[in-house]
Amino acid sequence: MYYCETMNDNTNSKTLKFREKAVNSHDFNSPVFFDRYVIMDKNPYASAFAYGRKKMFEKMNRIVNERLNGKGKILEAACGTGYYISVLKKNGYEVTGVEPAEGMRRKALEKNQSVEIKEGIITALPFPDNHFDAVTAIELFRYLEKDDIKKGYEEILRVLKPGGFMVVTLVNKYALDGFIFSYYIKLMMEKVFGKEIINYCDAVTPSGMKKYFAKNFECEIETESALFAPLRIVYKISPKLGEKCARKFESFDEKINTKKCHEKFAGHLIMVVEKK
Repeated sequence: MYYCETMNDNTNSKTLKFREKAVNSHDFNSPVFFDRYVIMDKNPYASAFAYGRKKMFEKMNRIVNERLNGKGKILEAACGTGYYISVLKKNGYEVTGVEPAEGMRRKALEKNQSVEIKEGIITALPFPDNHFDAVTAIELFRYLEKDDIKKGYEEILRVLKPGGFMVVTLVNKYALDGFIFSYYIKLMMEKVFGKEIINYCDAVTPSGMKKYFAKNFECEIETESALFAPLRIVYKISPKLGEKCARKFESFDEKINTKKCHEKFAGHLIMVVEKK
């Protein structure tokens, strides 16, 4: 869901490498992501991906609707195959998408033929200042190197109207599915054997993001969580068992994700930042 600039770019080579990895993998896997959402529409408990997105979208929809009540202009940044664009549009919003990966963008346009979906990158959004009431970004910043992360947030704040807000999903460093440990093992294997992993992954904590935005943007943030992460492990053992457990323990999932003490352990971290 990202783009590798080549010409007239003074970005360091490490950052460019991360961009290239991300866009190439998502471009190649665009049919996979599209199919995952098709499966999710049929059965939102069918896989860890489907159930995780179900819980995440429920919270994102509530956050957006509480603030905008079905009226306003929203940018879906790195919109992928356009699934969440269609959700926002059904909820009454004027939606625009931006997506650098050609395969993803093609799928998004097929699904949302009446929506403007531009080719573009998060560090140079092709929109004027103070243009949108809200910006959503799903699983975007996890793929970026620190310089691009900061510039991406700067760009989102630039295109937001005063009083507008962003809703961003992030990878929890201490999620109880142990994802970060498997990622560190892959990094070690990459260094030892020289076989590159597909994507870089930036993992954060709620407290760390609060400090980050206070330091870099003088902004306060709100955070919420979604998905009881151990369910992902169950899905890996057996998708059928995962579905059964997700259905049975969904009320527990809902309850525990209202607790601040659990927030940093959840499968998805959702961050809300309002522009002053």
